[in-house]
Amino acid sequence: MERIKRRELFRRAGWGLGALAVSQMLPRLSMPGRAYAQATGTLTYGMAGGFDTLDVTATTFTRVGRIGLHLVDPLVWQTQPGQFAPGLATSWTASPDATSYTFKLRSDVRFHDGTPLTAEAVKVTFDRIVDPETKSQTAFSFIGPYDRTEVVDPYTVRVRFKSPYAAFLDGASTPYLGIISPAALTKYGKDFGPVVFVGSGPFILQSYHADAEVALIRNPNYTWASRIFQHNGAPYLQRLVYRIIPEDATRLATLETGETLFIEDVPTSDYRRLRGARNFTLLEIPQAGSGWSMMMNQQRPPTSEVAVRRAIMHGIDGAGLAKTVWDGVFKPACSPLTPNMFGFDSNTCKATAYNPDLAKRLLDEAGWRPGPDGIRTKDGQRLRLEFFLQPPTKNQEMAAFVQASLKPIGIEVNLNVVARAAYLDAVRSGRHHLQFWWETGTDPGGILRILFHSSNAGGGTNRNNYKNQEMDRLIDQIDATADPQKRTELVVRAQQKVIDDAVMAYLADPPSLYAHARTVQNVWVDWGGNYPYFYDTRIGG
Repeated sequence: MERIKRRELFRRAGWGLGALAVSQMLPRLSMPGRAYAQATGTLTYGMAGGFDTLDVTATTFTRVGRIGLHLVDPLVWQTQPGQFAPGLATSWTASPDATSYTFKLRSDVRFHDGTPLTAEAVKVTFDRIVDPETKSQTAFSFIGPYDRTEVVDPYTVRVRFKSPYAAFLDGASTPYLGIISPAALTKYGKDFGPVVFVGSGPFILQSYHADAEVALIRNPNYTWASRIFQHNGAPYLQRLVYRIIPEDATRLATLETGETLFIEDVPTSDYRRLRGARNFTLLEIPQAGSGWSMMMNQQRPPTSEVAVRRAIMHGIDGAGLAKTVWDGVFKPACSPLTPNMFGFDSNTCKATAYNPDLAKRLLDEAGWRPGPDGIRTKDGQRLRLEFFLQPPTKNQEMAAFVQASLKPIGIEVNLNVVARAAYLDAVRSGRHHLQFWWETGTDPGGILRILFHSSNAGGGTNRNNYKNQEMDRLIDQIDATADPQKRTELVVRAQQKVIDDAVMAYLADPPSLYAHARTVQNVWVDWGGNYPYFYDTRIGG
């Protein structure tokens, strides 16, 4: 199997490591030959799990972003950290204090329902994200301190914020702030997202069977591709089918038999074997965002006690977990940010290091005494934690490792393996003590806001239910600060604050591992490794 690292992916995608940030200076890549213009059949994608809705503006699932990026267009594309290229916007300016952004839009874009994409559609999309009825989560975090959107003229829009928001372009480059059809929202109402979805992207939703399959068909009228891609016009693929295959072995088997042509989350147990296979290509990209971690609910005793949370943080052997569960392919995590993120602080690795003796001492000092069976008690209360998780095998393997790690220090962990609907109900209502989390994204402020800002507690993405005014101020300052040095200092302080308060336990930093048949050509993946994009993709001989 051919193995491609991130640098080579950038080269194949048509832009190098020195890609220009100024939209007007980005030339369109040369058009491919006539043979490329032929549609080349169906690509079936093996997806590792289900999700909540197809509405990118409401979801918390990265998988929805992977599908949704084909259904919507972003205002801008991020080609490298902090470097942006035109999307729906041909140009843009920001006010000196980063409280407003003005975008000039393309005038030739139409939604899948045939209605034109105008400045009003941007306003409707963004206003809907902050509407409590939408229950937006990831998008709500990415849109930051949003105030309002002003329609300057049909193809000029100004987005205003209540406070400086230097990271807005990062959010605007994600599928979660992709623009959706106002006419479709009016027509379909509450069915928009759960049943139908209408954007302007290169593919159109054909069918959606929850927990089974999502099928997209090419948009024959698509002629507004960004200059970073290799052609402009309809996609080469006729259909793009996402099949939900949670079991790792089954998903890999479908690739090897040709039932799928592309899979995500390549099993680490097969990683080395697949690297030598001739018929497949392995894509390995350091994932940007926050690695596998464990949220600890601060609104439910006993994880409301900082001593208990610190004991958990120090009581899990991250290196052992990475080796045992992830076959040494993943690396131990030690921070809420992955090492490739802007502002990552390597000093956090000392502060979160595995130390079971320290964990025991912390519990002793907090009054938790070992009982006859080794499990600790205090004031008649047993130190028992409810851990909610979904069925995929790796989730259960990680949870079993956590359970086994914490028992010797006197913590009992009860594993609740439930279907997605029951899982979401439990963690959104706060019945959990522990839950797994990993978050993808390219801006540290956005990641920290999703995980730790109090505005996302109480049923949102901050399922630690961590509410701290100092942390909120730090995150708001990060979002408002454009100076790289000052921003780095704030990001470092935020990481230190999170670790001082023992908000989460850190488990493993994953690379994004994808594999595809050699016949699949020209797959674009964003620099953070999160979103394979098949607009330029074709299936060759």
